[in-house]
Amino acid sequence: MMRYFKNTVRSPLFFGVPTLILLLIFSLSLRDQDFKRVTGAQNLQATYHVLLTVTALNESPAENHWYLPTVSLGREADKYIPWGVTVTTRTGDYIYTSFTPPGFLAPYVWFKVFNLEPTVKNLAGFSFFLGGVSVFALFFLLVSLLKFNGHDPWISVGAALVGSTIGVFSREAMLSHGVIYWSQSLYQVILVSSLFLIFKWLTSKTEKSRRLYSLAIFVAAFVGALTEWSGYIFNGGLIFLLWLDRKDSVYSKALAIKIFIATAIAGILTILHYSLAVGFEPAIEAFLGRFLARNTSTGSIIDLIQGYGLSYGLFILTIFSILILSYFSNRQQTTDNRQQTASFILIAACIPLLENMIMLQHATQFSFDRLKFIFPAALILAFSFARFETKVRAVLLVLILISSFHGYKSYKADMSGYSSWGYIDTKNRQLVSRISDKTAMECAVLSSNIGVRGYANLLFHRGIYEGKYSQDSPELMAKRNACASIYLEGTSVFLGLPKYTKATIFHNDGSTSVIIMNDELVLQAIESVDDSFFLTDENWVRGVNRRWAGFLLPNNSKFLDEYKVGKLVKFANGESREITQVTPAGRYLNVYLNGESLDPEVVGLPTKFIVMDKPGRNPKESKK
Repeated sequence: MMRYFKNTVRSPLFFGVPTLILLLIFSLSLRDQDFKRVTGAQNLQATYHVLLTVTALNESPAENHWYLPTVSLGREADKYIPWGVTVTTRTGDYIYTSFTPPGFLAPYVWFKVFNLEPTVKNLAGFSFFLGGVSVFALFFLLVSLLKFNGHDPWISVGAALVGSTIGVFSREAMLSHGVIYWSQSLYQVILVSSLFLIFKWLTSKTEKSRRLYSLAIFVAAFVGALTEWSGYIFNGGLIFLLWLDRKDSVYSKALAIKIFIATAIAGILTILHYSLAVGFEPAIEAFLGRFLARNTSTGSIIDLIQGYGLSYGLFILTIFSILILSYFSNRQQTTDNRQQTASFILIAACIPLLENMIMLQHATQFSFDRLKFIFPAALILAFSFARFETKVRAVLLVLILISSFHGYKSYKADMSGYSSWGYIDTKNRQLVSRISDKTAMECAVLSSNIGVRGYANLLFHRGIYEGKYSQDSPELMAKRNACASIYLEGTSVFLGLPKYTKATIFHNDGSTSVIIMNDELVLQAIESVDDSFFLTDENWVRGVNRRWAGFLLPNNSKFLDEYKVGKLVKFANGESREITQVTPAGRYLNVYLNGESLDPEVVGLPTKFIVMDKPGRNPKESKK
């Protein structure tokens, strides 16, 4: 027993696994505040969409939605209300067809098992969990491949850690395995598991183990195609590669046939599932319609390239440099079986990227569709680190550290571009409260002049007719036998995220009420602020945060106008910091700064801070 313990402690994995855990914990700590507060982000509408579906699945019986991705909430008043590009069941529940059920059922089960409320914070936790699982699977795949290719165990573990960093600190990993969740986040786990199983199949030494891994690949191919459209591309590419494999043609072709059968079964079951709920023709028409709306003819290659640059930043340049260096430093070709296996896995990992070309518009608009790049990139990084000499490894390690830091900074900069969402969400919720004071929303019918997506339905917890005019309201009230008709007016400040500015309530007695939302109505104006306003508790010291660089102010139009992202804040000690984000939270305004956390004993009270423009931009100061 003692000998086993000593051998375990001396194992490279004994150091590699805890290191990877620490990297994930560090990554989580960098995003912890984003998980906890209402914050904006690219593609945040996807998260709200999933939360709407989870809520709708909870509120209606299975015979209404058939466990398909429904967007209709549970009340009778919420049925038969069209929603985007969806199809309806016999019970008036609208079903989303762009993505299949597993991506929505996975968080639904997660919330059920752990008895969690469907909130942005809890869904972000699920998304982070999936990211952690996929990174660990990637790490063990890299270690296994490197050791199989003859590299020293310690080098293999170190190289695997280097390769895995892109799955932890790239901008896309931090975002799409964080506050953003969509089907691609779930498919990452399936994809990397499939790559690992293929590696084990390729290196099997016995008939029994080959059959076992062949069965596991069959299951993974089925689940992958059932979960995300990339699964069909990946499976098709595998079939092609295996069918052309001359080294072990009998076994390879047998596995290719099994993958084909698994993919076909997944496709048939998907069509059958939707057809039973909505009818065969509507289901097929919806699938074709979404494909034509998202394919290459509606996208731009240039935009896609720029999207990859946004998602992976300096990691892209590092990989590009590695490929150039490898080309000029090693032109010898080899037919070694071990390197052929590694090449097969790399090519297989690249296959899903073809889906980004086929569904070009989707991959350009939704950054999480580019998550799948992590795996081929990690393979290139890990094998390059293992193969290069010590000096080059040191340079590569520095480049990885710089790329990781840039990934985090890119993530924060991207989030800051959506910093106004917290303020807008506060305004929207106050509108809901004011409407509730005027009429009973549970018996009213709601309509809006703009499109409706998951956030709006969750905000009012109601179905909402989209793209309507105010004159349609009385007719809708009569049609739905409602006690009132609420007409919402607003604009889409971010994709799928609205800012509501006006609500007109048509009462069934013929009277109307109009609510106009502006800063004066929503914000709590505080003209004079005494020291007692600033919190001191486990998170704050006289309004200065203990854990992150920032402070709070009264949430009113005066401070919102003055404290803008990019301006400088000057403290009592003469130090200045740049504002990176401004987020309203109830009666408080959270101001985030660059750098380390502040020392309240040094910087003083926020009422004494001075906000000013950066030098060279007509600096003007206004003391509070």
